[in-house]
Amino acid sequence: MVYDYKLHLVIRTPRACPWEQSVRVQKIHSFRWKKQKGACVGKKKLYLIIQSALCVVIALMLAAFSIGIYREGLAMKAVDPLSWIYTREKVASAAFPAILLLGIGVILTLFGLIKGIRDENADKPAVDMEWMRDQVVSRVSVPSDQMKEERTKQKKLFYGGWAAFGLTMVPALLYIINGAHFPNGDLEPVFIALVIHIAPWTVLGLVLLGISSYLRNLSMEREIQAAKEQAKLEKDKGIKLEAQKIKKQETGKIRLLRIALLVLAALMIVTGVINGSAWDVFGKAVKICTECVGLG
Repeated sequence: MVYDYKLHLVIRTPRACPWEQSVRVQKIHSFRWKKQKGACVGKKKLYLIIQSALCVVIALMLAAFSIGIYREGLAMKAVDPLSWIYTREKVASAAFPAILLLGIGVILTLFGLIKGIRDENADKPAVDMEWMRDQVVSRVSVPSDQMKEERTKQKKLFYGGWAAFGLTMVPALLYIINGAHFPNGDLEPVFIALVIHIAPWTVLGLVLLGISSYLRNLSMEREIQAAKEQAKLEKDKGIKLEAQKIKKQETGKIRLLRIALLVLAALMIVTGVINGSAWDVFGKAVKICTECVGLG
């Protein structure tokens, strides 16, 4: 507080109000911390993306130079069957770019270990959308129309996705079972033709399966939201969960079925022992074992 003798007023200044100044400083520090944290997360994400992309590039380069050496060796074998292309010098010269990138990858990995950069989501369990859906839906006594509709969509997407994948595999299977596509002789053109005919259908099937899985997950999310709203509505209206009673009844039926199967199995075992079937099985087992080890 500052008193102005000319105006006869009490003036509040920031220096005279430490609590206002402390709040202002806390806001500034909080903003700076959030900004630094966002920048740090962005750098970590960029580092992980670069490292992943580098691994993919190295794998592709190694595959490319391996195929190149193989094709060059086949060409030289066709000219001179006694020639030998697979030498250390040839492999080293062909793999030099990939080895250089591999060294860069090792340096980046060591840098990440020293700085403690790691994927924080690596240790977290994978999100099972179907399990989450079942957990939320179990709280609902009577499913709503939207929940039933979404469940029907999920079944159609599941069976439709696998049916589409199976249909895309039909041309590939027809090509494989045709013996005319696999003549005796050079395997390289046969393998290339096999990849050309099968790879597009396989990729198409996997893409369709992935699209159906993605749409199914979206449908599960909508069903989860609808189940939460239905559970809240039932709670507000005071509706009792009759699903628990139904579940208990189903559990009792399953238990009776298990007991009946257990009793039937015991009766069959006793019958087999009485009529001598157990000794026959034992004799056959002994003969098979002794013949396998060469004692018979």
